[in-house]
Amino acid sequence: MTNSHLKEATFIPDRTFPINIFFTKDIPLHWHDHMEWVFIKNGKAQIQIDDVFVCLQKGEIAFVNSKQLHAARMVDENTEIIAIVFNEAIVRNSGLDNTENLYFSPFLNQQLKLPNFIRNDEKHTSQIIASITNLVYEFEQKKTGYELLIKAELFRIFGLIFRNYGYFEQQYTNQYQKKYNLTSLLDYLREHYHDEISVNTASKMVNLSPNHFCKVFKKVTGKTLIEYVQLLRINEAEKMLLDTNLSVTEIAEKVGFGSITYFGRVFKKIKNASPSAIRSGS
Repeated sequence: MTNSHLKEATFIPDRTFPINIFFTKDIPLHWHDHMEWVFIKNGKAQIQIDDVFVCLQKGEIAFVNSKQLHAARMVDENTEIIAIVFNEAIVRNSGLDNTENLYFSPFLNQQLKLPNFIRNDEKHTSQIIASITNLVYEFEQKKTGYELLIKAELFRIFGLIFRNYGYFEQQYTNQYQKKYNLTSLLDYLREHYHDEISVNTASKMVNLSPNHFCKVFKKVTGKTLIEYVQLLRINEAEKMLLDTNLSVTEIAEKVGFGSITYFGRVFKKIKNASPSAIRSGS
């Protein structure tokens, strides 16, 4: 459950790299649209996530999903808490490779759940703590390449969780990957994004009825077949705008759009900017 008056507009300094880190002793009850790692650096704290209250001590971690009510209240005077708040955009990649389809889409669609609490006596906690420490260091130093290293540590943390709580991966594998095997279709779409493909053709490639295919594809990718193909085309068009001297009309044709007007409309919808604005850097 969420309450509108408890929603927090968490400060994210750079919306193009949506992550911020807070050092505190207490966290008032609130919720927001981001995910959050709460790491107990020192002391003890009572952590609330929705209607669950757990006392965590030094070296233990709480994971808060988007829109979950949460709070932290120090138990010891020497309590130090590190809150790492980040938007899902930082780990998403628009469904263009299997890391999103296999792990993040089912998690973000709430088909799979991560544990809310990780104790310091669990086997792989030390590795997760090391990644959190590295992430915080890179965020504070902001040396060249820090964004890449922060993303690397975020992915490492999630990778360790998915690996060591195997029933998440197994549940998803049984439900989608083995049963429907969309991987080959997604590979095909990445290679043939400029070609037309119908729902009937795509559904036959994965041995599903058209209606069932539409439901499964949307559940796995978060998009309809048309939306997914358009995303592939627009991403490729953006690369061409930045890396070639081809005209906008030529690029639209190369990525599979027969109408320059329609291309411009779809491009702006996905990129929030016109093709000419992307090319000029404005």
